[in-house]
Amino acid sequence: MNAMTRPAQIDAALDVPPDPRQPMSATQEARLRELSERAGEPVYTDLTVQQAEHRIELLEAVVY
Repeated sequence: MNAMTRPAQIDAALDVPPDPRQPMSATQEARLRELSERAGEPVYTDLTVQQAEHRIELLEAVVY
């Protein structure tokens, strides 16, 4: 098989969404804390990655 006919290698791990049960990252927690304080909202520290993303989006809409 030459280079022209060989299929490209695909790394499936790069195209997989985060595990919905995975706890939020430290970066997300810091951003969430900052936005929550600016909006006068409670800070939730036990969120998953997806929950934190959603909460950050909501708070950005309120703060900005």
